[in-house]
Amino acid sequence: MSVTVPMEGEMEIQPLVDPADPMKADDPSRPIDRSAAGGWTAGLFIMGAEIAERSAYCGVSLNLIDYLTGPLGESTAAAAAEVNVFSGVSLMLPLVGSFVADSYLGRYRTIVLASLLYLLITSLKYYYALVMQIHVVT
Repeated sequence: MSVTVPMEGEMEIQPLVDPADPMKADDPSRPIDRSAAGGWTAGLFIMGAEIAERSAYCGVSLNLIDYLTGPLGESTAAAAAEVNVFSGVSLMLPLVGSFVADSYLGRYRTIVLASLLYLLITSLKYYYALVMQIHVVT
């Protein structure tokens, strides 16, 4: 069933979603069951992931200039340039994530994959810091 919307002149447009068909989610073969989709579980997962991401970003960005100029011995200008690159990349990566989510993986798989990647990188970072601390002490 095709629904057209008349416009001025002879131009007609068709809506993106046919009202007769159920809306589809990430898998085109499964229609959305509104009674089982989303809810507080999904909302709490997304809020938790966002809180963790914002906390990590603020923690790193506030201490990055001190770390680059202190233990790594970089100049203030070079450290400021690297902090600007870090901020720019951090603010542009959500666009890449949204493209991957919309085009390839789907929203929930992308959130789970990004959360697992975040957990892996954070764990490696803390492991490296622990190893370096033990190495420096001994």
